[in-house]
Amino acid sequence: MFITILSGRVAEENWRLLENSFEKAVKHAPNGVQSSLLIHCQGEPHLWQIITTWESKEAYTNAKEKKLANTCFDLFCDAGSTPHRNEFSVLGKYTRV
Repeated sequence: MFITILSGRVAEENWRLLENSFEKAVKHAPNGVQSSLLIHCQGEPHLWQIITTWESKEAYTNAKEKKLANTCFDLFCDAGSTPHRNEFSVLGKYTRV
């Protein structure tokens, strides 16, 4: 499992645009995406993140090479932000069932 986190600061007048664009984009997620979350920081209201879980680093790398991993990056840009991307390997996981 591999996770990418995009972080960006979005002006309040663009919040709805980012939310609507995310809803449309996730309907056409690239192969290898297991889940994607759009989150909004309560302590820093202008801070938004998109957390995406990929099947593997290889799935992410493949999507990145085909420019399919840039969709969420573009969502932030369209909302007037320049996001920063971090990439993480998952070393442990817990799921309550």
